[in-house]
Amino acid sequence: MEQIDIKDISGAILLTTLINEGCKRKFTLMKEDYIMLKFSLENPIYFKLGSYVECNFGLFEVCDLQKPAFNTNTAGYDYELRLDAYYWKWKNKIFKYTPETAGQEASWNLTAPLDVQAGIVLRNLKALGYTYKGQDFVFSIDSTVENKSQLMSYDNINILDACFEMAKKWDCECWVTENIIHFGRCESGDAVDFEIGKNVQEMSQSESQSTYATRIYAFGSTRNIPADYRPIDETVVVNGVVQRRLMLPEGTPYIDAYPDMTTEEAVEQVVIFDEVYPRRTGIMSDVTTIEVTDKVENEDGTTTEEKWNAYRFRDTGVNFSEKYILPGQELRIRFASGLLNGLEFAVKFNPEGKPEKLEDGGWNPEAQLWEIVRNEDYGRPLPGDVLFPQDGDEYVLSGWDSTKITELGLVGAAEQELKEKTEKYAAKSKIDPSTYGCTMMSNDAYHEDGIHNLYSIGQKVNLINKAYFENGRQSRVIGFEFNLDLAYDSPIYTVGETAAYSRIGELEEKVESLTLKGQTYTGDGGSGVYVIGSHDSTPATDHNVYSALRSLVMFLRKDQADGTNFLLKFGNFIDSMIAGKGAGIYPDGRGQFERLEVRGSAVFKEIIYNRLNAQEGDTSYSENGVIESVALESDGTYTLKLRKRWENDFTAFQEGDIVYGIVNNLFSTGEYYASWMRVLSKNVPANSISVLSYPDSEVPGGKNYPPTELTIITRRGNAFNEDRQSYWYLSATTDKCL
Repeated sequence: MEQIDIKDISGAILLTTLINEGCKRKFTLMKEDYIMLKFSLENPIYFKLGSYVECNFGLFEVCDLQKPAFNTNTAGYDYELRLDAYYWKWKNKIFKYTPETAGQEASWNLTAPLDVQAGIVLRNLKALGYTYKGQDFVFSIDSTVENKSQLMSYDNINILDACFEMAKKWDCECWVTENIIHFGRCESGDAVDFEIGKNVQEMSQSESQSTYATRIYAFGSTRNIPADYRPIDETVVVNGVVQRRLMLPEGTPYIDAYPDMTTEEAVEQVVIFDEVYPRRTGIMSDVTTIEVTDKVENEDGTTTEEKWNAYRFRDTGVNFSEKYILPGQELRIRFASGLLNGLEFAVKFNPEGKPEKLEDGGWNPEAQLWEIVRNEDYGRPLPGDVLFPQDGDEYVLSGWDSTKITELGLVGAAEQELKEKTEKYAAKSKIDPSTYGCTMMSNDAYHEDGIHNLYSIGQKVNLINKAYFENGRQSRVIGFEFNLDLAYDSPIYTVGETAAYSRIGELEEKVESLTLKGQTYTGDGGSGVYVIGSHDSTPATDHNVYSALRSLVMFLRKDQADGTNFLLKFGNFIDSMIAGKGAGIYPDGRGQFERLEVRGSAVFKEIIYNRLNAQEGDTSYSENGVIESVALESDGTYTLKLRKRWENDFTAFQEGDIVYGIVNNLFSTGEYYASWMRVLSKNVPANSISVLSYPDSEVPGGKNYPPTELTIITRRGNAFNEDRQSYWYLSATTDKCL
């Protein structure tokens, strides 16, 4: 049974325990990711935060203090020790806007694209010194996510929850593999059939708490919407308050998920896209500062003067009037680029109170001035010396009547945007929100090689069960649970959609004027794929790769000589001379095979026959060789070049040797041809002999044939040397043993 080491934060082993029955591995997308170890001890061990386990399933740490249970029967201590995935410890750290400074801002807002928000996560992790085996964390945003600006409010939230909240906001999922924080749809691979009665022994349905909807009544934001926007009967009530919100284009009261639905088929739901509103993206120019002096009253009653710079700017792309400000509302801008990207501030229009119009009725350019109101919403006074506006920064203004500048067509554009987003949302809302628990058959999961048929998170699946689906349903794995001791023992997979895809509740989205679609964004120079290095113990999955150096260490080469100090197995190898199967080669040079076929030559120092030795044809015990090539010389003799069986192999034939060879003609009539020759001389460096073929009258059978390539020739005597005139051979064809 396999053992596992539990180590403290310094790497010292606290406990080595068996992977006992009841030890579990469990994962649920954006909910849990842990292993649970069950064991008992005579004396308790206190596993502090940061204690960890590194095993085939990954790296796991103690993220919550846990206590054992006292066993009254054994007077020992029973543990069910939960170790969460290494990134789960982020839940113990507050998500900060400026983690590099001493500021402790725990509550803050930021309107920015996902890559900007995720970049702050990386800064938090770097400030904490968190890495994955020495590699800094990066993020990856896949092509299913529109990397648009969204308003995020963080109120004493931890880093892990912040990641999950970002995923919900951008209508996607978040998961972590090695050093990569993924945002997108967790789905990969070709669809695998999960069929009840075939490889699934039990399939259960869990009703989602989400609401299934096919008819969507959609509303946008209240921003920049005047009181006379639509007739009074077209209002929406939110939390008991009548609100004037952006609506779908006139003539489109709702969006249906299917065309031509009957009244009974329509499942209605109201959705508010709270940050779709009429807006214009302005560009700052002529950014200047003006010195402001504040008097600060001290505790002792004295006052101190504090001087700081207020920032002002102009926007030549539009002429604004104080009359455009909505009653009871404050003008605010949100930066869409620059150093203050995503941050929001109140602004004053025409702070010096100059006339808006000239005597000729034209606009007064001196009045088109804006001043940014400094605030401390982000942990320090901003704008400041480090983060400040610059010429060319983009911004979006709110708090004004967007119908006043009709030539911009802002209201119509916003209504059309709301319609497009509602159509996309309706397409998602009609998806079956249920999840399905699939308990797999053990024989389907088991593989003899130990690499069991286990599926990773995101694996595409075809659910086949006539009780639930008429034609099946394609989804993906969003969770799994299996035993650590016998991973193939009825693993359970959760298949379906997550809340980010099936929920029908309040949905808040915000769109920047310029959005980037169909792209994959990777933060901090990462590639989106984790690379397992030479000395990295990270287990291999379907979603990471080995480095080039790691591959050279692990895999045998095909382009040059290579070797290994470990056992090589072929097929399903069992090491046994009686019950074995397959083939194996051991580091000590021992090999075991079912059958060995040698086309060239086999050289043995010793042959041990376990039972019966059987041979076909004739066996000759004398000098021999294989003819590699034949050359007929002008004097009627033949030069035979003999094949070398090893590097320093030279022919043992001598002058006067009578050599005999036999070859068949199996490709045509099947006859056997014999060649009788006498050695005239030999050339040792060339490993060749010069021979004279005997006439037909001097050979057995009365017919002699010339030598041919690949014929095996043996010595059968010598014409002159009596010491070489004997030989020994066994014949299965002539019943002779000489």
